[in-house]
Amino acid sequence: MKKEILVVQLIILALFLVMLGCAGEPQTELNAAKDALEKAREAEADRYASDLFAEAGNSITEAENLIAQKNYREAKKLLTEAKAMADSAASQAPINKDDVKVIAEDAISESRKAMEQLKGTQKIAGDWKIPKAKTDLSKQIPTWEGQLKEAQEELDSGNFDVAKEIAGEVYQQIIAKNEELSELIMGKQKK
Repeated sequence: MKKEILVVQLIILALFLVMLGCAGEPQTELNAAKDALEKAREAEADRYASDLFAEAGNSITEAENLIAQKNYREAKKLLTEAKAMADSAASQAPINKDDVKVIAEDAISESRKAMEQLKGTQKIAGDWKIPKAKTDLSKQIPTWEGQLKEAQEELDSGNFDVAKEIAGEVYQQIIAKNEELSELIMGKQKK
């Protein structure tokens, strides 16, 4: 009988300790989530897996608010999810960075090709006697060349996202100008 009472008391004590552990502040989980977020930042997840990185950071902030409200169970759950998101962002960032590098390289290359095509279109526009005011690219081409040089420097420095953005904008501007000149040529041909 004493053995049975002792077993019941041990079970109650164990349950109490388990509940106490669940009810306490999830400091270990908070530290683990923050550490995972820092590792993700070091992997440049804030630039190359930014949505997942931001979501992990927001979850940590939300969990800290839950901790302040003493809602430890929900905070612990959120911190576990935040750590998983941060870990995922850290592993995804290098893959995304490589993808962005390829896109940036292509954008620079395609922009240079488009600029050469634009110069050809500009010559044809001159042959069709389209007013020079509409075909003069003497200011735009050096600006675009400078921007592409800047994009290349960013690429060479490892700032692939910045290079991609700069080259992408230049490409869109060149294509728009080429379309504008092509329309002027088509208008002349119809006359």
